[in-house]
Amino acid sequence: MSESLITKKALGESLKKLMAEQPFEKISIKDICEACGMNRNSFYYHFKDKQDLIIWIFDFEFIQKMQTREFSDVFELFEVVCEYFYENKSYYVKAFEITGQNCFSEYFSVIFHEFCIEYMLKYFGESENKQYYARFATDTLRMFLLLWLTDKKQLTPQEVVKMSKDAVIAIAEKCDSQYPEEIEKRKNKNINYKAMQ
Repeated sequence: MSESLITKKALGESLKKLMAEQPFEKISIKDICEACGMNRNSFYYHFKDKQDLIIWIFDFEFIQKMQTREFSDVFELFEVVCEYFYENKSYYVKAFEITGQNCFSEYFSVIFHEFCIEYMLKYFGESENKQYYARFATDTLRMFLLLWLTDKKQLTPQEVVKMSKDAVIAIAEKCDSQYPEEIEKRKNKNINYKAMQ
């Protein structure tokens, strides 16, 4: 492990511990550095500000690992997302609440919008509405995660994924019976799109 990565991880762990004890806005760069024995120069060599550090934590702990994995379907991906946020629940509840320029919530939306575009192509083909579909899915996921993580019922990731999958299947079955012609057209369109790849 490089010295740079060791420093970044130390600063990241320091921020996560401090966020468990006090509001994000009350944590200073000095606090973060002192908690892990670093100096301010070390912090600013690697990060622009506290927001940048939060984004790095998410990127390092989750996004980089996601990019090296293959998922059999969208529900497997969803379960991995839920498991990660569940394991880091108290930290991300606070991270999602941070507002302002370059905040974590905005970064989350941008990153998952890109993931969703990729999956939209698999499910909808090359559609002129793919940006809308991806934005809808991303905003839904972001709001769902925050509501779930703060819910007193404390459902596990597996329970959440099963309930979500059951709901999607139920909706799909209802649509299949109510809109058979439209669904058949979409199936044919997707088959043609995949044949062109």
